[in-house]
Amino acid sequence: MMRIFRRESAFNLFLLPSIIGLAVFYIVPFGISVYYALIDNVAARNFVGVANLTETWNNAAFQLALRNTVFFMGISIPLIMVLALVAALLLRPMPVRIRRVFAVFFILPLMIPSASMVFFWRHLVNLNGMVNRLLFPAAPIDWLNSDYAMWVVIIIFVWKNAGFNMILFQAGLDAIPRDYYEYAQIEGAGRFRQFRIVTLTYLQPTFFLVFILSVVHSFKVFREIYLLTGTHPHMRIYLLQHFLNNQFTNLNFQLMASASFYLFGFIFLLVALLYKIQQRQTYI
Repeated sequence: MMRIFRRESAFNLFLLPSIIGLAVFYIVPFGISVYYALIDNVAARNFVGVANLTETWNNAAFQLALRNTVFFMGISIPLIMVLALVAALLLRPMPVRIRRVFAVFFILPLMIPSASMVFFWRHLVNLNGMVNRLLFPAAPIDWLNSDYAMWVVIIIFVWKNAGFNMILFQAGLDAIPRDYYEYAQIEGAGRFRQFRIVTLTYLQPTFFLVFILSVVHSFKVFREIYLLTGTHPHMRIYLLQHFLNNQFTNLNFQLMASASFYLFGFIFLLVALLYKIQQRQTYI
């Protein structure tokens, strides 16, 4: 019994630095944000309840940022997951050596520094960029300052992150035993039914992982938008991250904390719903 107690104590001791880091950099700041969302300002510190949350919800800039963020995530995340899965399925029959070459090719956008990537896209889609020179020389379009700006951001996001998701799907596909496909084929299942019953069923954990990472990466797209357009971009690509950044610049911690609370609640409910669906999935 004493040996087991010492072993558990050693495990807890090794976990202590991670627990301290989690508390200092995540739990404590989140608690401070909740506190700021419930007071009038950092000087008086009077409790105001949900007044800041109501003010934030009724704020026109917040509503615009929320609509744009939901639209961006609703289009880009399903799109990147479908494209990554299709690419993984197309590469699956190929030899391992060729698959590795394609994997390196698709993962390259993640290795490019953000400044270099922004430089490339700026010269591609600005008013005198290559796209306008090749396709619209007579009537050039300022893509990042037009109604097309959101689609440009979606293309950048998919281009940068699709390769990483494809590698994850490849790993998930490789983990499915070939015996399952052979058994389904013996039972008379065609290719589409094998894909629906075997592939999609056993890729559920991978789908969950890819979805979570895609949500995380979707919020990192703010870095590229900020470098491309600054603090006040076109209204079509004004996201929640812009709202948070601008409130921080204006020292309006109450609105910033309230918006962070809404953002946390949205992501938490989304992940919880998907986790519930994934838990209910039955396997053959």
